[in-house]
Amino acid sequence: MLLYSYFSLSFEEKHLAQLVRTNVCISCDLTNANLSKMNFTKANLSGSNLSYANLSSADFSYSDLSFVSLVKSKAYIANFNNANLEGANLSEAKFNGANLFNANLMDATLISTVFSKSNAQEITLDGSHLKYTKFRGAELMNAKFSGSYLTMADFSGANLTGAVMIAIDLSNSVFVSAKLDNVNFRDSNVSGMNFAKFSLKKTNFINSVMCDVFVPWSEKKIKCEN
Repeated sequence: MLLYSYFSLSFEEKHLAQLVRTNVCISCDLTNANLSKMNFTKANLSGSNLSYANLSSADFSYSDLSFVSLVKSKAYIANFNNANLEGANLSEAKFNGANLFNANLMDATLISTVFSKSNAQEITLDGSHLKYTKFRGAELMNAKFSGSYLTMADFSGANLTGAVMIAIDLSNSVFVSAKLDNVNFRDSNVSGMNFAKFSLKKTNFINSVMCDVFVPWSEKKIKCEN
């Protein structure tokens, strides 16, 4: 019964009315709210609860969504262009096909979040928790992941050209058919990876842990380096 009550939580209607009227709703309860196809450009929702909400095709570009809860929300093809999601919790949310160009997700929690086919170029994910996160087929050019926790993250088919992946452990993540040209892997653990076909230099791996790694400047596999 307690479990059922938890999943049946509903939003505060006055909070939704306030958001629609003023474009501002700080620390509001919008649990399970249907915001699909609505325009909230430059809105301020800092600290609000949007868990289980439907944000599909909504526009949150340039909005302040810092420290919001978007747990298990749906944001298919939504627009978060230049949005601030610092410290937000997006665990198990669906952002398939969403636009997150230059979005700030520093120190965010994204456990089992799905960003498949999303446009996340120049996104900032420094210090974020990305366990089991799926970036399949995503555009991640010049994305920033420094200091992130990346256990079992899936980057299959993603374009990571020019990304910054400093001081992280990539040994258990999946990069099948990903594009990794000019990625900065400094101070990271890249053991077990195959970089042979990418445009990468030794300077991309300064102080990196490299065991059983294929690199473009050597025909032999590097057994262990660093």
